[in-house]
Amino acid sequence: MREYLPLRFRYSRFYWNTLAFLQASEWWSADRLAEYQLDQVKKMLQHCALHVPFYRRLFRQIGFDPNSFCSFSDWTHLPLLDKETVRSRRDEFLAENIRSRDREYYTTGGTMGRPLGLYGLRDAGWRERAFMDAQWGRVGFRNFEVRAMLKGSVVAKKKHWTYDPKQRAFIFSNFHMTPENVAEYTRVIKKAKVPYLHSYPSAVIDFARHLKHQGIEPPRFRAIFIGSENLYPGQREFIESFFECRAYSWYGHSENVVLAGECEVDRNYHVCPQYSYVEVITKEGRLAEHEGETGELVGTSIYNLAMPLIRYRTDDFAILGPMSCHCGRQYKLLRETNGRWLQEMLIGHRGNLISMTALNMHSDVFDQVQQFQFYQREKGKAELRIVRKSTFSEKDERAILKALGDKVGDSLEVELTFPSSIPLTPRGK
Repeated sequence: MREYLPLRFRYSRFYWNTLAFLQASEWWSADRLAEYQLDQVKKMLQHCALHVPFYRRLFRQIGFDPNSFCSFSDWTHLPLLDKETVRSRRDEFLAENIRSRDREYYTTGGTMGRPLGLYGLRDAGWRERAFMDAQWGRVGFRNFEVRAMLKGSVVAKKKHWTYDPKQRAFIFSNFHMTPENVAEYTRVIKKAKVPYLHSYPSAVIDFARHLKHQGIEPPRFRAIFIGSENLYPGQREFIESFFECRAYSWYGHSENVVLAGECEVDRNYHVCPQYSYVEVITKEGRLAEHEGETGELVGTSIYNLAMPLIRYRTDDFAILGPMSCHCGRQYKLLRETNGRWLQEMLIGHRGNLISMTALNMHSDVFDQVQQFQFYQREKGKAELRIVRKSTFSEKDERAILKALGDKVGDSLEVELTFPSSIPLTPRGK
């Protein structure tokens, strides 16, 4: 079987080429990285002008010529792109020269109750994996090593864990974090001597809570990889103290226009210049340039030719970090990121906590949904409020219930309701 072959045969050549490039460019000078980004963005802008209807029309309207682009100061009049524009005009962002068989559809998790449908190149997953392996490599991880995953994966087994040879990972369901299951997860991790844990902050904290309550000695990991949710003050300190290892945090999102992670010597987020071009835009609309300034993260694709996003507003905010890091990498630094994924929880039948992050869907299951919201008043039961599009059908209703059932199993009963609208919070969420 392919998954048992050596990695050099199992992993795509695109993965190995990307990883080799990241290792070669990791220590480039600031000037060389800036030159690389400028070149990549110019190529993407030229591609957009030729092949992407939305940008072809936009560039013509504002008189922007990508062929004359030679500095990022040349594009300050390019408007920022928001989610609603992409959502309402998605087909106009598709490149005409990319065949449908060479792209794949996926959605964002829908933190605001409105998933965004996107397209990426079919081999993009290998690129993402190479970037993550390179980041984790800063704290010792190697791609042939095994990890434990506690992060929203569906485990269709009664014991709620499995081993996936394709990912070289023990996968544990965080939808079923009961005392008995956590004790079993720990036994498996210790027996296999799994060196790394990959999870959400909320799931790691819940895992530790169960272990501490039962007086179980925690597994001894070399590092814990934490992403997908905000990491709040005090949580890192607790995790590192309890598990006696480094908690490594990174930031990214489904739109794939920003990737940033810590290094081996510092807690600041190092923005990957080989991944995309990233700006921090202040509320006054100018580029943040000094340490401590806060602004919205705005990212530009340099790889996704299928559906490029130029100066895309992520709705996430960051604080600009210092000008340099002792590690020696010439990357832009962020002192802090404030993403959309918080740490809201639903409560299962047995008191198990179910992270909302783990419930996000990256399939088309919510495509016919205008807006949704989970609401809970009773342990083990949750109401999913859905504002339907006119094209919503019973088939969509069944698909949503099945997708949720596959994740939570019998730990949570979900009822669908269909209000005509869902009121926003005072902050518009």
